[in-house]
Amino acid sequence: MNINQDVTTALLADNELKHFDITAVSTKGDLRLTGEVDNQSQINQALLLAEAVTGVKTIHNELTVKR
Repeated sequence: MNINQDVTTALLADNELKHFDITAVSTKGDLRLTGEVDNQSQINQALLLAEAVTGVKTIHNELTVKR
């Protein structure tokens, strides 16, 4: 199981999120998401997708909305 790859695959499969450079780094189920998106709705979608990945225990959301 590769959480980083599974989360990245889920994000790239999403039509609204695939255009953004979102980085997923996980250590023992502790996931950190970083990057910039256009709006809060996209952050929420990224979090939902990450939560659905097997092995993710906690998510540290460092995604920001572009200004």
